[in-house]
Amino acid sequence: METLFFYLLLLVAAAFLIFYFKDSLYSAKKVKIFKDIYEKYPYYFIPQKPVKWFDFTGLMNSFRMVSLSADILSIIDKREMQTALGKDTGRELIENNCDESEEEFWFDFIADTGDGFDATTSVFYHLTRDSYTYSFKNEFDRDVEHETEIKLKRGSVLVVGGDLVYPVGSEINYRDRFKGPLRLVAPDTRELGPILIATPGNHDWYDGLSAFFRLMCQRSKISDYRTVQNRSYFAYSLRKNVHLMGIDNQLLGDIDIPQMTFFTEYVEKISKGNDVNHVILLIAEPYWYNYDIKDRHKRRQRMDSLEYIIRTMKEAVRKLENSNIKSEIIFDVVLTGDIHHYSHYKLNENAKGYDKEIKHYITSGGGGAFGHITHFLKDEIKLPILQNTTTTELKYELDGKYPSKEKSGKKTFWNLIFFMINYEFTVLLFFLSSIVACIFCYSDSLLKWLILFVIPMVFYFIITKVTSAECSEEEQWKSKMMRGTLFVLSFCIQLWVFAIFPEYSGVIFLKDSHLSFVNQVKDFFNVPAGNNYLIAQVIISALLQSILFGWYILAGYHLFKFYVTEISSGKINTGNKNFLKFKITDKEIVIYVVAIRKTYQ
Repeated sequence: METLFFYLLLLVAAAFLIFYFKDSLYSAKKVKIFKDIYEKYPYYFIPQKPVKWFDFTGLMNSFRMVSLSADILSIIDKREMQTALGKDTGRELIENNCDESEEEFWFDFIADTGDGFDATTSVFYHLTRDSYTYSFKNEFDRDVEHETEIKLKRGSVLVVGGDLVYPVGSEINYRDRFKGPLRLVAPDTRELGPILIATPGNHDWYDGLSAFFRLMCQRSKISDYRTVQNRSYFAYSLRKNVHLMGIDNQLLGDIDIPQMTFFTEYVEKISKGNDVNHVILLIAEPYWYNYDIKDRHKRRQRMDSLEYIIRTMKEAVRKLENSNIKSEIIFDVVLTGDIHHYSHYKLNENAKGYDKEIKHYITSGGGGAFGHITHFLKDEIKLPILQNTTTTELKYELDGKYPSKEKSGKKTFWNLIFFMINYEFTVLLFFLSSIVACIFCYSDSLLKWLILFVIPMVFYFIITKVTSAECSEEEQWKSKMMRGTLFVLSFCIQLWVFAIFPEYSGVIFLKDSHLSFVNQVKDFFNVPAGNNYLIAQVIISALLQSILFGWYILAGYHLFKFYVTEISSGKINTGNKNFLKFKITDKEIVIYVVAIRKTYQ
């Protein structure tokens, strides 16, 4: 028995080493480019493949990141230390030769970039062109056959709405997945180029923002872009009465007190100079997707964070009336990434108080990471008036999405062959099944039956880690029912494969004796007699368990709209990317959506 456990330990160690280092063994070679157009300063980086979330490395990263975000990072919150880093004036964008036109201000928005080299570079290439022509049909006259052509300018500012790199923010990942691709398509021109600002996403947060600070908060130059921000959040003027605010509330949807003070002081300052101020608000996640207005004030929802932020800033402006300062702040657009598609929820123009409320909720996370489906999006959502505590609801209609719901719905059925697409996940189950088979063969104690619970427990653990803790009671009940069903079915597979299957006489063709070398291996390990289907049991167990896991995610999505991220990341889609271009004038905010169907290879 001791010999068995020795070889099992060797098997486990070898499996871990192979899976952990396989990405390094098969990674691309280091590439030499130049930081500037004059090719004086070389820069080296390694183009990366898209992150596979269901291989060994992806699962380990997910476990580590979710555990850190839930436990350690909530205690070690570096945002509270940023007050010592100095304050921005709020005029950095319009005072750094960004406002070249007296009539309009352009900025670009991208989020969830820095994944695979092909997709990231494709988006960066289109994003960094000086200008290009874009054709579209007039929104107010769709029946007209001809298309209108407009010229889109390169933004004077590039705003990144979180998740600059995957799977975790680090010096190496920022070099290979963000700075390298950006410098390749937009080398430094040695001129006063556009400005780059960013808020961190959850993947930037997983190292405690250390690498993010070094990248974005040192007033340096990345490619042809300059960084100007001092903190992980910002507030800048775009025009005299139009402002951009970037909130860092990625950590559990929470905002720290010093950060909230920063924004209240900013709105107080701009309110003293303008009667009306319009704001584009950038936040961490699209909290409106799963929001249930019926549960407002009954349970914690991430939308509560946005509600608190907006209400606090509006209250700060109202208090200025005590000093005879009458002003108003209007949040016209709430912008985010995090979910890797484009969607736009628009307030009905006939809604009461339309001019005072948030008019647009926009998600644009198509910067290069795997694509999220849009199939789950509701055609209409109901959200509260965020500036007060009443339960009055506002109806927002889904005005745009990319890719289409039809295409996204078809994509979900790739999970029928999950075990083939994510073959590395299946191989991981093969190693687990090998350990289960060995112990089941050798042991006659209770351990023989307890070992059959290993894979069901692994599945239960994985699903529990990706399940939201802030869902309704009904969703919690459904989730527990689904997880329980997965556990039972997985155990039934193990029980059938290892206890019932060998008793059938009609499967002689699957016996180990058909492979001569197998008998030699079994003799070497002193496998007890009577275990005639060891190889078949291992293979069948791994295949059936992998099929079950893929089908479980498919069923969970189509029955209850669970596991949107998991069903989207099961098959990596390198196409269907998007970014936004904003044109700001003193009278309007115009938003152009640029969709990229295919990426360069």
